[in-house]
Amino acid sequence: MRKMYGDRSGISPVIATILMILIVIVGMSIVFAYVSVYTQTYQSGIGSSVLESLTIEDVCFNGTTANGFNNLATVAVYNSGLIPVTVNGIYVDGNATTPMLASGLPVSIPVGQQAIIQVQGPYSQWYTGAYYNIKVTTLRGSSFEKTFTD
Repeated sequence: MRKMYGDRSGISPVIATILMILIVIVGMSIVFAYVSVYTQTYQSGIGSSVLESLTIEDVCFNGTTANGFNNLATVAVYNSGLIPVTVNGIYVDGNATTPMLASGLPVSIPVGQQAIIQVQGPYSQWYTGAYYNIKVTTLRGSSFEKTFTD
């Protein structure tokens, strides 16, 4: 029988190993670059919500609005997180409140600072001895809750 292809030999095992190592290094470099960019993008966007931490320090249930209702509340919020926080909503028992600031919400709170936010509650008045669940939400999607009594 005759050989059809002649007597050609393939690449040596040493060169094959070097090529395989180079392919793996290039592939891992591409994966590393992708993960680095993804992580940085995640932390600067919605993923940075894990770095947010707000403390609802106190709520004062008093004050009369211009329409005569006794439903103003003053909420003291402290930013104890690692990044600045933007408050975009305050809820009482799951109901939205109306901000009583000239600029309205959102309110930016730098790290280590406190913000005093006055809101008009969803009820016509606050009842003495009643418990109210206060929830503060941020622009990145975090929410912080605490129960207070009038």
